[in-house]
Amino acid sequence: MRNFEIEFCVSDTYVNPLYPAPLEETELRVLAEGLFSSIEVRIEDSMGLWSNYPMTQKGKFYSALVQTLIKGEYQHFYFVIHSENEVWYYSQKGVSTCYPNKKDSFCLITGLTVPLWVASSTCYQIFPDRFCNGDTSNDVKNGEYAFDGGVVNTHSFDEIPEEFEKSRCLDFFNGDLKGIESKIDYLKELGITCLYLNPINASLTVHRYDSVNFFQVDKKLGGDEALISLIKKCHENGIRVVVDISINHTGSNHPWFLRAKEDPNSEASLFYYKKGEDYRYWANVKTLPQLNYNCEKLRSIIYRDEDSAMQKYLASPFNQDGWRLDVAPELGRTEKETLTKEVWREVHDSLKGVKEDLYLVGEDWNDAADYLQGDMWDGTMNYFGSGRILRRWMGEEDRFLVDGWGHAPKSTRPFTGDEMVDSFYNSQVSIPGQMNYFQMNLIDSHDTPRLQNDSAIYNEEIYKGVMLSLYMLPGLPNIYYGNEINLKGRMGSVEGSRYPMCWDESKWDVKLLEYFKKLGQLRKSYSKELSFGALKLFAFNDTAFGIYRYSEEKGVLAIVNRSSKFNNIELDSFLFSGLESFVIDGSVNVNESDCCDLTLPPFESVILLFR
Repeated sequence: MRNFEIEFCVSDTYVNPLYPAPLEETELRVLAEGLFSSIEVRIEDSMGLWSNYPMTQKGKFYSALVQTLIKGEYQHFYFVIHSENEVWYYSQKGVSTCYPNKKDSFCLITGLTVPLWVASSTCYQIFPDRFCNGDTSNDVKNGEYAFDGGVVNTHSFDEIPEEFEKSRCLDFFNGDLKGIESKIDYLKELGITCLYLNPINASLTVHRYDSVNFFQVDKKLGGDEALISLIKKCHENGIRVVVDISINHTGSNHPWFLRAKEDPNSEASLFYYKKGEDYRYWANVKTLPQLNYNCEKLRSIIYRDEDSAMQKYLASPFNQDGWRLDVAPELGRTEKETLTKEVWREVHDSLKGVKEDLYLVGEDWNDAADYLQGDMWDGTMNYFGSGRILRRWMGEEDRFLVDGWGHAPKSTRPFTGDEMVDSFYNSQVSIPGQMNYFQMNLIDSHDTPRLQNDSAIYNEEIYKGVMLSLYMLPGLPNIYYGNEINLKGRMGSVEGSRYPMCWDESKWDVKLLEYFKKLGQLRKSYSKELSFGALKLFAFNDTAFGIYRYSEEKGVLAIVNRSSKFNNIELDSFLFSGLESFVIDGSVNVNESDCCDLTLPPFESVILLFR
């Protein structure tokens, strides 16, 4: 029988430094109490051999100094706990008498080049055409051009987007970069420190994934000068800027593609994949021909050269902070070959050589572990580790079980507390612990229905708990524009998630907006704990789970509750001591004789602070 408690997490709390240089001496610690005689860390050395390092006690912590490996090497380790009659092993799977395998061991990667600023950031995603019109002089006009069987038509911000079959993605609301710049004060009030903009390259559609010029900001958005101005103003206000780009394909009106079709022997023809007598297209969409990275010249133009498309915007006068990489796992991939990882490693090395703290975040809806090893992407749009899990907590069917693009999910049995904890840990342990702090956690986006628009399951109080979870998880929370005011939309299609932002404050959900502001303040007030602090998850019962982030000095616990009745919560972990305060909208009953016995009102979640 085990008579001790032990905790470790790859975090600032237990690893110093958390991102060691090659061959740097590093302190590993565990927090432990109970009946045991000694603890040691068993670690893999530079020769691939395993050695034991005794850990010495410092208060409740036990520590050992180890030397890291050469750059890029994985250093695996686990802890050995000796008790009177048994030897125990502590790995990512927990405490067991079984010897851990390498896969389940903890690990450190040396010499990582990562954007440390991401971990403490709060991100806000903007679909530029639908946010704010700040310069009417660059507005596109009705009938200005035709494309893909449609004609440009414009709308006011009081109208709603048309379905694709009617609009052909040519229904412009004329939002632009000046409009975004004009709302920086609004974003600061929300606690936003990072912007993620959907594509802004010159293109013909409202979504702009059909670039016709990677080297030019769309004039309908204000052109290059508007981007320079926006980023400068954002930086002056402590806001970083990440921009979406699809280097997997161009638009069918890109000069390269027009030239390739005109002359099959031209250099441009080498930029695209042929498929029989035609070309390969992303998802068989005829307006999005796929680029062929067997062509060395294309690689140079897109990312290798100093004046390449991706390097241009990192340098002055733009000074962009990151790239969101559209359909990233599909890059360089056909039925016959896979260049995907080769190209992303080159992109990583080329761009990080220019800007070390650049943020590279890839779009991947599944487990992106293969790309999150420190040599390709820093993070992913973490549907797998946040959005899909939290939407199930609300009782929504997983989109991958839905026909088509997953825009009309059904209601289903919500996850229990145990299932939430298992799901979160499942995603956390699939990647190196050091990389968890750079994941872009999100509930919805331009590609999903807004959770708030799913009337079959939506409950605003439960939704607040969902958002609280997003702000508590390692990584940066990404808020889709308008969620904070309960922006309207519709289910059933991607167009339903791209309604124009409402700037009529009389139509805002003011209470929800204030809650988002509180969450933004939470991130700032407890930046140390919520950036690189340790993580511990708790399943309190079927209708409540906990996310605990803590440093050596203090801890922040979110108890996320969706019970329709009063919910009794017992906090019995040795991690909890010294309850200092709690912050909620309503009131929590605390047993005066035992601060670890709480009763939550129906649907209400709570934030507790421990010292």
